[in-house]
Amino acid sequence: MKVHISVDMEGIAGVADAADTTPGAPHYEYCRGLMTGECNAAIEGAYEGGATEVVVNDSHGGMLNLIQERLDRRARIIRGRSKAYGMMQGIGDGTAATLFVGYHARAGGGDGVLNHTMRGRDVLGVFLNDEPAGELRLNAALAGWFGIPVALIAGDNVLCAEGRECLGPVEAVAVKEAIDKYTALSLHPAVAQEQIRDAARRAVARLAGAEAPRPYRVEAPTTLRVAWNSTNIAALCEGVPGVKRVASREVEYTSDDYPELYRLLRVLLTLAAASAAVPYSYD
Repeated sequence: MKVHISVDMEGIAGVADAADTTPGAPHYEYCRGLMTGECNAAIEGAYEGGATEVVVNDSHGGMLNLIQERLDRRARIIRGRSKAYGMMQGIGDGTAATLFVGYHARAGGGDGVLNHTMRGRDVLGVFLNDEPAGELRLNAALAGWFGIPVALIAGDNVLCAEGRECLGPVEAVAVKEAIDKYTALSLHPAVAQEQIRDAARRAVARLAGAEAPRPYRVEAPTTLRVAWNSTNIAALCEGVPGVKRVASREVEYTSDDYPELYRLLRVLLTLAAASAAVPYSYD
């Protein structure tokens, strides 16, 4: 039984500030160790629950965060950011379930720790058929398109509430309590990892029974709408065939093919990043 694990960083126990997740910042190396520890806990629990193969996808930032030599040697890992399916690279035929570890709340979704959606500086909100969608929902919908359920989520209490609202009675581990976007009350890393391991074991074992989680699906045709923080980004995105500008800072795209929407979103995010990198000139 093949299990996929997508590991982000903002939802890891002990992580509270953007600097914790930024390469080169003082606490980044320590926090990537915490990220690796929670990933290992999920891998161990998955195998204890009956997995025969585990594929891990590093899903934060440049996607080069997990310390590979410290990972459980039974798992394989995907590193690097050039991926058609981004945070969900590695799912596909034969995947029984995916686990979301270190995830965070969507942009504006309460006071979740480091809440944002994809690009915190540029994205005010993402919507699927006019319903708010954070990374959890966007990624769950891609897995669901392929018939793959989300069996476990781990992050702060706001993320867990968002996940239950979206997915129903999913196995959820709140490794910290959000006090503010930049403040968290966290479990000790060892306790957080123990809880993730136990929850992953239960979640994977449940896949073979009558209580197995169902894949999450969005109704098709699906309209993706993105609200940007800049009219300039919306103007750039409007140049992509099929993308409509529906407000000064908002664009949308409709498709019957959800993977197409997902890949398109990644293209739009790349345009936003390129826009931010262009220096201002008044010549």
